[in-house]
Amino acid sequence: MNRIAAFTALIAALWFVESGYILNLLVVIALHTICALGLSLLMGYTGQISLGHAAFYGLGAYGSALIAMRLGIDPWVSIFVATAIVGAVGWCLGWLIFRLRGHHLAMATLAFGVIVYVGFVELTDLTGGPNGLQDVPIFTVFGTYLDTDPLIYPVAWGACILVMILAHNLVTSPRGLSMRSVAENERVAASMGQNVAALKRQILMLGAAWAAFAGGIWAHFLGYLSPNPFDVGFSIKLLVMVAIGGFANIWGVLFGVAFVTILGQLLKPFGFYDVVVYGFLLVVVMIFFPNGLLDGIVRGIKSGFGAARRARA
Repeated sequence: MNRIAAFTALIAALWFVESGYILNLLVVIALHTICALGLSLLMGYTGQISLGHAAFYGLGAYGSALIAMRLGIDPWVSIFVATAIVGAVGWCLGWLIFRLRGHHLAMATLAFGVIVYVGFVELTDLTGGPNGLQDVPIFTVFGTYLDTDPLIYPVAWGACILVMILAHNLVTSPRGLSMRSVAENERVAASMGQNVAALKRQILMLGAAWAAFAGGIWAHFLGYLSPNPFDVGFSIKLLVMVAIGGFANIWGVLFGVAFVTILGQLLKPFGFYDVVVYGFLLVVVMIFFPNGLLDGIVRGIKSGFGAARRARA
């Protein structure tokens, strides 16, 4: 908890940075971290492959926006309604896809992501199609619209820090041990009395709900939605984020999201070819840093200090 307190103090201090560009990057990092943490729980701690996690992010964004627009519900309420619905979608999806394993499971999640993205593009009467949704209701607090980076910053990072605490508590609880046992060997976990199928569905539901919540914040901050941010490419980017940070490392996920987000800004001149860099980076990390780039950096620093101490001795 001391680490969380120190990190919260740092985030609070960064709120006073007088740079809209930096604050916008930090807001994006916060929302993407919420998505990536759910993917980390599913892949890193439970051992289940997912290549369609961006679909939940998009369903939360479009769901909350449409509920607010069509039903006239306040965005602060619609975001929780959409989160619950998408969580239920994740649970139901688990009934189908967790009958599969390995590359079959990967292809099933990829297909889900593609289907949802095609729905965003083709269901023009509902989603606005390629043109997207305009005039999405903005969050308000006492009549003030949270439509700027400094105003949405506390909401985004408050949600992110809360999710980080929840994720940490989960993985350090007995349920976290159950998740690790499923990741190691499902048959052994089942033989010890674990309901493996239910556990996998619960983690998928939780990850889907977190991604949907982040998507809802994004929708009601921008006031506009288009399908492009929720394509399969973003699912792959989330996978790269988690891999760089370490699949089973809560703080590493935050590092991976920040690393890839900043790298993405540097790769903007390359356009769609940035996916080549992400793919190369993923291969390098998986080969040379199987526990994540952050773990490799920490180990390198420790070994450097150890060598320096031995040299002085």
